[in-house]
Amino acid sequence: MDFLLLGKRIRDERLLLRLTIEQLAERIDKSGNFVGQIERGESKCSIETLVAIANALETTIDFLLKDNIKTNDDNVLREINIMLSPFDEKGKRFILGVIKQYANHHQYTQKEGE
Repeated sequence: MDFLLLGKRIRDERLLLRLTIEQLAERIDKSGNFVGQIERGESKCSIETLVAIANALETTIDFLLKDNIKTNDDNVLREINIMLSPFDEKGKRFILGVIKQYANHHQYTQKEGE
């Protein structure tokens, strides 16, 4: 486990949301000093704290750990999730319907071209 990479990703996400260390610390009920230590890879955090950080940064644990996990993570899915977050359930279902129609059409046109 590379805690420097985890800390960097946490810091990058925090800065993306334009949060200070103190604001993130307040959101997770920890000290700013502790959050700074995590970001610098000087301290390890519990899974509960990592979940709190992920929630506070509006992301997922797997995204925060992606540098430590061998996976084929797709940044497009993250961007889609971010864009869908303000939609209510009805809006999300509408977008899902559009995606399903596109998938069906794409499968149909792919079969025609074979």
